[in-house]
Amino acid sequence: MVYRELRDNPDLIGQYLREHAGQNSELYYYGVRDLYNRSEPSAAQAARFIYLNKACYNGIFRVNLAGCFNVPYGRRQKISLPVAGYLREVSKLLRRKEIFAADFEKALCEAKRDDFVFLDPPYPPLNGTSYFTHYTSDKFSYTDQEKLADIANDLTTRGCLVMVSNADIPIVRSLYAGFSFFPVPVTRFITCKKKKHQVQELIITNYQV
Repeated sequence: MVYRELRDNPDLIGQYLREHAGQNSELYYYGVRDLYNRSEPSAAQAARFIYLNKACYNGIFRVNLAGCFNVPYGRRQKISLPVAGYLREVSKLLRRKEIFAADFEKALCEAKRDDFVFLDPPYPPLNGTSYFTHYTSDKFSYTDQEKLADIANDLTTRGCLVMVSNADIPIVRSLYAGFSFFPVPVTRFITCKKKKHQVQELIITNYQV
């Protein structure tokens, strides 16, 4: 929905984002979040999504069992929202592409030789008590991780260039055995107490960089 609206209505989205930027506060955020959970696709809804993503805690997208976005306010002193010129450039690029939403298996079934495929799944937990893979109401299980790795291998046999981002844990490395691994240190605010955690993520490719 957001990509389609960016393609078709960049100026209108830019207007809405300027309004959000001028009113940003904790109270305002929760009002927009509530409206987002009750609204249908539109340019205004796309702008709400972008605003919520920039103003929410840690930039997370997560929904509850009812399918409602439920990430709390991020308490940033200043949020950075895309400006009109940037939105127009994105719109030009999107007009040259076909945009559709589908399960990753269906979306990748027509990938062919020399296509570049970037896969960014919800990460598996770093330990047994982490549940930050639960971004969607139906979650993304370990079976899904296995299925995605199988598809990455199939794409490789088809001659596609594949890049995957994921958590740097033994299970992930075993799923992508034979691929190239590039560890990337990142800083995460795992809890709402503003405590920084240094973790390591992986960029995984089927080609040499």
